[in-house]
Amino acid sequence: MMQRILLSLIISSVLSIFPLGQDSSGVKIHPADNYPRWLMNNKYHTNQTSGMTFIGEKDNGNLEFLLADDIGKVHRLFIQDDTLFSFSEIKFSDEVKDYLAAFPKLDFEEIFYDLFADKVYLTIEGNGEDHLLYHGIYQVKFKDNNIYQDSIVNLEKLEFTPREVFYSNLAPNIGYEGLAADENYFYLGLEAAVTAEGDFSGYTVIRIADRNSLTIVKEISTESIGISTVCGLYSNENFSLWGIDRNHRKVFKLLFDEYFNIVDLTFSDVKTLVPKYNHFEYVGSLESITMVAEKFLFLGDDPWHKFFIPPSEILEKLDESTVNNFKNFIPVIYKFVID
Repeated sequence: MMQRILLSLIISSVLSIFPLGQDSSGVKIHPADNYPRWLMNNKYHTNQTSGMTFIGEKDNGNLEFLLADDIGKVHRLFIQDDTLFSFSEIKFSDEVKDYLAAFPKLDFEEIFYDLFADKVYLTIEGNGEDHLLYHGIYQVKFKDNNIYQDSIVNLEKLEFTPREVFYSNLAPNIGYEGLAADENYFYLGLEAAVTAEGDFSGYTVIRIADRNSLTIVKEISTESIGISTVCGLYSNENFSLWGIDRNHRKVFKLLFDEYFNIVDLTFSDVKTLVPKYNHFEYVGSLESITMVAEKFLFLGDDPWHKFFIPPSEILEKLDESTVNNFKNFIPVIYKFVID
């Protein structure tokens, strides 16, 4: 009986919230100088980067991030003097390689550093006929339990309950692309809810779980608040959530009360601009978000191969290097200042 009551509470999602399209006048963001940039240097680039998380600032001022590619790669990124990028690939132990060998696709999505617990989590989307076996949120364990080591030695799948709620709405290649946490709760963002025909419905859900018991205590439908997709989440304080709506090309910020009713909602449009040619736009696919020093948002674009390369009338106005970056599907990184 108690489980049925809990499930009823969860599924009766928050509906008494802001009318569609109403923004708070509080938080605003604007593009930072020198961005967007290609996520590469002369020797190294990432591939289909779908996750990004800030893990700290080094003594020399370098910013350090972890990146996840949806082809099964994890990287370390350092940003020096705002614009100089250096990378290293994080290796997997034989145990991790064996564990992942059964996956139809190493479809890594969100990577998230939980600063409250000093842990790293990775979301993986399931694919194939048995996709529910592979959908999940996994704790990433580094060598010597040290996130600054360049070797991952174990992946441990978190078991959220009720299971029927955690696995509801999941489909092949449609899973949790957003993950964040505050001191007490995990926030799980489903990429999108799909119709019976397998098409995107135009809305999604955010599930909220107690971080100690991993019990889902709330499910929020975005149908009435104008959020179509959740492809990245970040929480910088309790009951506060930043996110990326990829399909609408918007950053959103939600504030909740203690019962997870939405008490404030802000949208910011994001133009996906060609690096160095900020008067030209391309078809972007923003899928990751993280914050630095409570002042800056970094967003990542996972190139959508079908539409990423601009039409010929745009390409002919770009330099050869930029054209090659498009044709090689190099990801793009954005930086925004929070006002």
